[in-house]
Amino acid sequence: MILEKREIILREIQYWRRSKLLPEQYCDFLTNLYNDDKEIKDSNPVSLKNLGQGSVKVWLFGFGIISLIFLISLYFSVFPWPLQLATALCVLVVCYGYAALYRDRNLVISLMLAGVGSVLTLGFGLWMISLHKLDPDLWRPALIAFCGLLWCVLGFTLRIGLLQYCGYAFWALLYAGFFGDKRPDASMLELELLWLPLCVLMIWLSWLLHHRVAGVSGVFLGVGVSLWLMPEIDALWLRQDYPDWVPLLLIGKVAVGLALLFIFRKKWITWVAS
Repeated sequence: MILEKREIILREIQYWRRSKLLPEQYCDFLTNLYNDDKEIKDSNPVSLKNLGQGSVKVWLFGFGIISLIFLISLYFSVFPWPLQLATALCVLVVCYGYAALYRDRNLVISLMLAGVGSVLTLGFGLWMISLHKLDPDLWRPALIAFCGLLWCVLGFTLRIGLLQYCGYAFWALLYAGFFGDKRPDASMLELELLWLPLCVLMIWLSWLLHHRVAGVSGVFLGVGVSLWLMPEIDALWLRQDYPDWVPLLLIGKVAVGLALLFIFRKKWITWVAS
């Protein structure tokens, strides 16, 4: 069999394995059937096999990446702000672009690049706010809103549920901070009314979209479950004079939430699996 065709078949088998299209034992059988370590070259450029072969291109590429990271770290603060913004955007485009490129080839590398890009998005933003002495009361919420929107869009596009969940979590943080400033002395009843409708909305969207849009029902369900506990978390973390019985209420709601998840497990597992 031609080497190129064999590589294509092996990549397809790995895709079937990651996507659960075939059982694990069938994938192992097909991999052993078509694989020949003496002829197949590892397609992952940063694998131990390719590093051990002493490829000059791989080592030079690694040296260039590490040097670039150190140069940006050392001289970023002395760049003029347009160059700082351009540098940050270029780094983020590279991270997220390669995360999209490796999404079907190597899931681990894709997730790592998406995670690095997400951390750098927040890090570059906070760094620039500190360097230019911008008003944190204005620019930090703006940065949180931007990161939340970016992660929601990229998480949906790249089918990375955790990234999408973090985007909604940042929007929830912005929502909590806004109403914390407007109503710092809100009662527990007000907090329940502030968060529980959003909880119901996200769980309803999880049910509504599970057979229409792939990859969002599990995220919406996770966000809805988190919002179920947000009134108590809001009171404990963002308020000062909270009642003494709030921790007990939080424990009770955790018990009720787990009971509801157990009772309706066949329904929400179907949503998530779809």
